[in-house]
Amino acid sequence: MFKLPALVFALALTACGDAKVAEPTFDIPDTAAMVRAAEQAGMTRVTVPDPDPGIPAYARAWPGLNQFFHDGEWLAIPFYRAPSAIPANFNMLEFFHFPGPGGPGAFAAPTLLKGFFLIEPNAQLGTFPLISVTTGDAIPVWFVRWSDYQAAMADNVVTIGEIQAMQPLRGIANKFNETLKPRVDDHLVVITAAGTLEDGRKFDFHVTHIGDSIRSIRIAFKR
Repeated sequence: MFKLPALVFALALTACGDAKVAEPTFDIPDTAAMVRAAEQAGMTRVTVPDPDPGIPAYARAWPGLNQFFHDGEWLAIPFYRAPSAIPANFNMLEFFHFPGPGGPGAFAAPTLLKGFFLIEPNAQLGTFPLISVTTGDAIPVWFVRWSDYQAAMADNVVTIGEIQAMQPLRGIANKFNETLKPRVDDHLVVITAAGTLEDGRKFDFHVTHIGDSIRSIRIAFKR
């Protein structure tokens, strides 16, 4: 089960300065080749959401390895679980909501993604996978002004209510693909999403994030 220890979270935190942004289609890794290499190395494939419920998180926009996917104007927030399921007092900057004595954490809501991850056979509970590949056809992706989100972070707490108060452009991606290599020493996030905003416009979002910086990003809206 994809439960990650708080110690790993602490090790992943870095300062959240602005990222260096390159051309939108620059340096996109080959997911299929990475999966083949992991399988050839003897990794075990585990499917999501059954038997594994997915990462115990709601959305990816947090200080860990500077994972704020923005183009200087707009910040994209892709959700793994329904925004309505996020507890009002949960700090989005903590990212992980682990199960514990107080309840199931993020696992109280089903993941919106499906796919698989590859991990060493008999890996200890809490081990990050080597790579995960997930998709979705109804994934919320919200866009808020980066300056508004930076202001909200001033007290080191950002709640879902604060994000809603930013009057986000709320979209649903009918095409969503994420390739994730979550290990801190070989970290990679590649997300490509396309869908429709509440106002009827189409959106197109892509990010390639390697280590602690954005290598390429595209956030576009059109009629």
